[in-house]
Amino acid sequence: MIRVILLTLLFPILVMAQTPFILTGIKKVYPMVEINTKAVPSSYKQDLLDKLMKMTQQLGIDTTGYSQRPLVIQITSAEIADTMVYKIILIMGEEMKRLDDGEEVFAITYQMSDEIEPDDLKEELYESVDFLLEQYADQYAEDNS
Repeated sequence: MIRVILLTLLFPILVMAQTPFILTGIKKVYPMVEINTKAVPSSYKQDLLDKLMKMTQQLGIDTTGYSQRPLVIQITSAEIADTMVYKIILIMGEEMKRLDDGEEVFAITYQMSDEIEPDDLKEELYESVDFLLEQYADQYAEDNS
């Protein structure tokens, strides 16, 4: 019975939220691109950073100088049964203070990912990054409206 009540109360909240993360009050980030695979040319890094910078600029998020809140595009790959699979993650973290003991810890405060098995690596990788950035931008706009 308690489960039914909790689900009834939480369902509208879960339906409205795009992710379990909250993006209110994000005014400054440190944009980064990490390509953790030799299967993706390092020459893609600047293009991906430019995409990240454009999105943050459109949202009015400051990216000048250093911030202890990195917003990172991370790319990894794995070969599974003769197929190269790529995982693209948009992740943000920051120093947080635990409520119970007051200890400062680094916490993941946003994360979305996408997996691709591309025929055209550059095109599909860039589309995946665009998708993740659009998801972030939509939630940021919704959370800060």
